[in-house]
Amino acid sequence: MARLNNLQILITAQEGYRALEAAVLSAETRIDMGFRVFDPRMALVSDEAARVGTQWVDLLLAKLDDGVDITIRISDFDPVVRPELHRTSYKTLSIMTGIAEMVSGSGRLQVFVEPHPARVGWGPRIALWPKVQSQIGQTCDWLNGLSAHARTEMLRCMPRFRGFTYTKAGRIYPKRRDFPPMLPVTHHQKLAVIDDRTLYIGGLDLDERRFDTTQHDRPAEETWHDVHVLLEDSALARSARDHLDRFCAECAGERPVAPPKGLLRTLSVRREKNQGSLSPVVSDTGIMDRTLELIGQAEDLIYLENQFLRDPVITNSLCERARARPRLGLLVLLPAAPLEVAFDGKTGLDHQYGEYLQAKCLGQLKEAFGDRMYCVTPARPKEAAGSGRPVIHGAPMIFVHSKVSIFDDRAGLVTSANLNGRSMRWDTELGLEIDDPAQVSHLRNRVMSAWLAKDAGPHYRAPQLETVDLWRALAQQNAASVPTERRGFLLPYDVSRARDFGTRLPGIPVEMV
Repeated sequence: MARLNNLQILITAQEGYRALEAAVLSAETRIDMGFRVFDPRMALVSDEAARVGTQWVDLLLAKLDDGVDITIRISDFDPVVRPELHRTSYKTLSIMTGIAEMVSGSGRLQVFVEPHPARVGWGPRIALWPKVQSQIGQTCDWLNGLSAHARTEMLRCMPRFRGFTYTKAGRIYPKRRDFPPMLPVTHHQKLAVIDDRTLYIGGLDLDERRFDTTQHDRPAEETWHDVHVLLEDSALARSARDHLDRFCAECAGERPVAPPKGLLRTLSVRREKNQGSLSPVVSDTGIMDRTLELIGQAEDLIYLENQFLRDPVITNSLCERARARPRLGLLVLLPAAPLEVAFDGKTGLDHQYGEYLQAKCLGQLKEAFGDRMYCVTPARPKEAAGSGRPVIHGAPMIFVHSKVSIFDDRAGLVTSANLNGRSMRWDTELGLEIDDPAQVSHLRNRVMSAWLAKDAGPHYRAPQLETVDLWRALAQQNAASVPTERRGFLLPYDVSRARDFGTRLPGIPVEMV
């Protein structure tokens, strides 16, 4: 058991962004970052950072002028399936290129937009050609609805999408004979390393959409609950930086896969000759492996706070431990609905399949644990104006993006990985384990307290089976009360919604969602 030096548990971007700004301000020689989403136009939130400007653009430029070298690796996305994210990544690159031209000091800026090198095989690409062409056509229609100037600006930051289109009479159209390469995998990590000394790691990317406070006093579609950690540890920081230096080459099969020392990771490798597979080669499954080990060692209470719980491997392990340990309790906290289903009205088969898997996993857990397991979801203590998936028990949901797993006082995992097959085996993920009992207890207290009323006693956060009953009673009492009279944010998770929405898709890998 190793006590982590100066460990900070950061709840929501209100705390996370302040801590990251302070760490960047303290940088003396280098800053290395890897994010799925990083928007340098994000407003600075701390008074200290505000002294150098109003946005991250200003903070980065100030450090470059101080002579600090900055390297940022941003994820790229399939330009057909996720054109908006592909555009966002290249917009960031465009802004950062502008920053580089303004530097007056000796600091060097390097920015990379990195797609995962894995590609879908030719067989599935041919089979999915009609769907892909339809998606390209939809994006073309959207772009053609813009003014000529706006369309040009959008396409400027969509370089890989442009290759699948042609222009005629001022409008863009899909190239019908193309079979675009499909990207089944992405880099999902979120970390920063400062001077090979400070490590910032967890589930939180950086942009305006992800900013929220622990009060969640905003419309449901603007809420975002997340957990990150920051610590001072030169060995872990260097290990994280080494990962950032080599993960792209590892994913491409150009370097041997070497799990980072002291950290937990998911990393997959592209197939060299891929004719018929949807999947990459599963390689480093450190996050999943350690999760399974800790499930097998748990004795009293497992607490899982996550965006998803869809992975059958994790679920089967939990069920096995439930049967082996009759006094083991399980608390699960999930958002009332997936982000795009709740706020964008998405109803595609991929979303239906994900909900099917989650309903199935929760049903298996309920059967194995019985009353020793309970699933909750958070909502604001306010009457909802509308209805549908963003509303739960008459209140607006709070979107949960955390990736935290806590096992008794034995260990806590804070990572970028969801509890789905994609994060466990395909996408690039990174996180760490906290195994000092006092720090595990601190993690659990901070994470659980975020959802409880201020007067909730310590027994609501105790690592014991009885905590499940307390949370069940609290959630059910809240559901029976009008929203404005509820204590804290907790409500019962309604699995019937996921079950009714979900669709089974035989033959589709669970890692797709």
